[in-house]
Amino acid sequence: MSTSKTFLLIHGAWEGAWAWKETTQFLERKGNKVISIDLPGHGDDITPISEINLDLYVNRVKVELNKFSAPVVLVAHSFAGYVISKVAEEVPQKIEKLIFIASAIPYKSKPAIKIFEEDKESEFIANLIFSEDQISATMNRETIKNIVFGGATDSQIDEVIPQLVEQATKPFFEIVETTEKNFGSVSKAYIETKHDRVLSLTAQRMLQKETGITESVLLDTGHVPLVTTPKELANALIEVS
Repeated sequence: MSTSKTFLLIHGAWEGAWAWKETTQFLERKGNKVISIDLPGHGDDITPISEINLDLYVNRVKVELNKFSAPVVLVAHSFAGYVISKVAEEVPQKIEKLIFIASAIPYKSKPAIKIFEEDKESEFIANLIFSEDQISATMNRETIKNIVFGGATDSQIDEVIPQLVEQATKPFFEIVETTEKNFGSVSKAYIETKHDRVLSLTAQRMLQKETGITESVLLDTGHVPLVTTPKELANALIEVS
């Protein structure tokens, strides 16, 4: 348990590397090396929404992985489960372990949008605000506070809102095919979020079953523990890594 790890943290939709700030501090205090990056069009990256697709996200992660000589623990929050699954399919040798936090995971050729639509307990898609051309989506404060960042304080929400970007919708409609030989060969764990209104605990457990994940930790939180309960999340990451 005391061996230090190298974690590469991949944020979810709308977010940026900033969302991992406190989780990173807790992980580093335990002697781990931690890197978080902005995906294209997120955080400080100014890639236009019209150019964003899943491959662009995946390639950004691969560029980062190539900087390491040894395999790293690759962590995803929410939609980024699709990103790291595709990365694992393409470069499994670069990854020590995949850890999914309240994540959608591809199975049976379903795009991410299907995972959320088929989750009867999810309140996520119904509360999104789509642009007129449908290529991006935003959320109002109420959705951000009550559904996505459930459990966050008003001051946390005040800090989060200016940093959220418009989310390109194209990646949600793209299909990720995984194989037993590549994706299947990588060790995996899942961090569950008990009070999740974006991807219900029922759906999270179904995804683990579908993808053969048998190691998990349950957090007593909403969808974004990296913001609401970073210490507990860091401890869970250390436990399953």
